[in-house]
Amino acid sequence: MSDPLPLTEVERWLRAHLRPEPLESARAIYELMPSQSDRALAWVYQPLDARSVSHWSDVARIADYVAHVPADARFVLDIGPGDGWPSLPVARDRPGTMVVGVDPSPRRARVCAENAARLEVANARFLVGDADRLPFASATFDAVVAASSLEEASDPAAVVAELARVLRPGGVLRASYQDWRLPASELETVDLWSGERASGERVLLYTYVRRVQSPALERRYTLVLPADGPAAEVHAEGLIAAAGATRAFGDALLTSDLGLPLLQRLAPHVLRATVVEMRRWTTEWFADALVAAGFASVRATAHPGMVARHVARYLLASGALETVAPVFEDLAGAIGRAAGARAGRELIEAVR
Repeated sequence: MSDPLPLTEVERWLRAHLRPEPLESARAIYELMPSQSDRALAWVYQPLDARSVSHWSDVARIADYVAHVPADARFVLDIGPGDGWPSLPVARDRPGTMVVGVDPSPRRARVCAENAARLEVANARFLVGDADRLPFASATFDAVVAASSLEEASDPAAVVAELARVLRPGGVLRASYQDWRLPASELETVDLWSGERASGERVLLYTYVRRVQSPALERRYTLVLPADGPAAEVHAEGLIAAAGATRAFGDALLTSDLGLPLLQRLAPHVLRATVVEMRRWTTEWFADALVAAGFASVRATAHPGMVARHVARYLLASGALETVAPVFEDLAGAIGRAAGARAGRELIEAVR
């Protein structure tokens, strides 16, 4: 684990008292999630609903992914499918292709396969594997899709090289990711949540996250705790404190109530402590890395989901939603395809 910056007070305490085990994010975090999306994905878990702004976003994003799969594609790779997104909707909309999802978390691969069976999607398969050493021959795939997954890799440059290797000449990469532009030079946040171990045992979790703009990196320290007894009582107090805190990236900004005093009370009950360190990047770095890896063209675009959300909110506010509800899927899909063709910095389109 590299130390490009002095440790924060919380990091020093965690390393001195709990000695967190270095792991990759799939095994430290996503193995603890029965559903990575909290069963909120449109179509995969929930019937499509024109009244849901997030469903407008999901439909638009899927239309964009499908539009980037070449017309003659036979094999599509989804990196880090989570609960089967976007792989399952893409497979549904492109029945003539075989979509292969690869995730380093065995639980995620299993959940994806279970969802494929439940939804009767026969042209999707899911494997356990790492994106920086994909288990496929060169030039195997006609397209690669990735939704907020590439940045979870410990070595993004190695992942970019693998994407170039497994794509055939003319194959297309379509990826969403976090463009690393923080509102401050550094942020410390806390997330208190619940999960489940591989044995089925329910657990509570405390995650401290340090985000740094330069050098661009993120560290996540996660404590696994029993779901009952004194640990649960302290965890509940932390949830109350977090509910009143300012939020960033979906977490609570670190306060005195969420830092060392809470950690000291949780420490005697910790079942396991882990730390994940990831390099982050900007759109410019990602585009340059793809060109260096051999992609013939790279283009940054607008985010179809964000555009669709704006449209949905306008329709809701104007009272026009009921009028367009019967054609909601067609309209959201058209928005997604149009937005995905516009210049921006939110998503990447790269041709091998």
